[in-house]
Amino acid sequence: MQARRIDWTNTLFLCLSPLLGIVGTLLYALRYGVTWWEPVLCLTLCMLIGISIGSGYHRYYSHKAYDCHPIVEAFMLTFGAMALQNSVLQWARDHRDHHKFVDTDDDPYNIKRGFWWAHIVWVFFKADPRKNFDNVPDLTRNRLVMLQHRLRIVLGIGVGLGLPTLVGALFGSPLGGLLWGGFLRIVLIHHTTFFVNSAAHLWGSRPYTEENSARDNWFLAFFTHGEGYHNYHHKFPSDFRNGIRWYHWDPNKWFIRVIERLGLAQGLKTTPPPLIEKARLAVALAKAERRRREPAPVELREAVRLRVEAARRSLDEALELWNETRLRRQELKKLRRTEAIAEFKAELRAKAREYEERFRQAREEWRAAVAMLSAVPQPA
Repeated sequence: MQARRIDWTNTLFLCLSPLLGIVGTLLYALRYGVTWWEPVLCLTLCMLIGISIGSGYHRYYSHKAYDCHPIVEAFMLTFGAMALQNSVLQWARDHRDHHKFVDTDDDPYNIKRGFWWAHIVWVFFKADPRKNFDNVPDLTRNRLVMLQHRLRIVLGIGVGLGLPTLVGALFGSPLGGLLWGGFLRIVLIHHTTFFVNSAAHLWGSRPYTEENSARDNWFLAFFTHGEGYHNYHHKFPSDFRNGIRWYHWDPNKWFIRVIERLGLAQGLKTTPPPLIEKARLAVALAKAERRRREPAPVELREAVRLRVEAARRSLDEALELWNETRLRRQELKKLRRTEAIAEFKAELRAKAREYEERFRQAREEWRAAVAMLSAVPQPA
């Protein structure tokens, strides 16, 4: 870190933009009041740009969690550039390094260096001059990505500040549009994104993996379009969802689903439920083992081992059934004869019942193993 040079452009902009965005907007509001269209403009742009960062920069370009139409790409690249978080080429390069080297010195926003480093300070320094784009060869072949990379300043500053100023002019106040939809919006987008790198690696739960610092934080998800479910994301990064439950706040997931329904996206990647369950229960088992005061008796260790092995077998069988059912459903879509379709549906229902039974058995075995370990007296 000491050998790296300070990027004065980034440093000055990130330090001065909150002054213009927060203090400037506050002074403007005190002098001229607040008109309905000003916060609406700010929130609308925050949503459009936040979705473009989360669904585009992150889940599409960094992790290839789905495929989408060039029209969607153009939308996400344009509004994503307005976030002023570099081009998607640079953003995805750094993010892939973050996943590959998480919590090490090669992680660009390594949380081990502290909250402020991961949150913003890392951006104050120029990238290592030896750093290239070898880890994003798919993006260097994408013409739209490379065009955005060349036009990132025009899009980020020209469109990012020009568009809200123009909207403000239509309502008779270009300065109000610039402050609310330009500078205040930039600050909000910056720091909600930055909180995923900092807060989501410090506060929250780790139900799916304890191999890294990433946390699930439902509160943070409300401000980051669903990116707060970060522990799940680090365990299963290619899943197009971060919040996997129907009630999890994840607008990026919903946006991707909507464009799929519109025929503008396909190939949405999801993690098989047995793999999710295996990860979740393995963490629970490890936590229970750590709570023991002394090594468990031989009889208990053997009973736990048998339960765990049975659970793993059931989950492996459930995963095999899940994959088989998925493939059969794809075949079903190609059928035309009514009789064949009826036979296929009956077979799928039988497979689904068998899968659910294996899944239920696995859960019972895992939970029994965890309960056995949890019953061992804890340290005084």
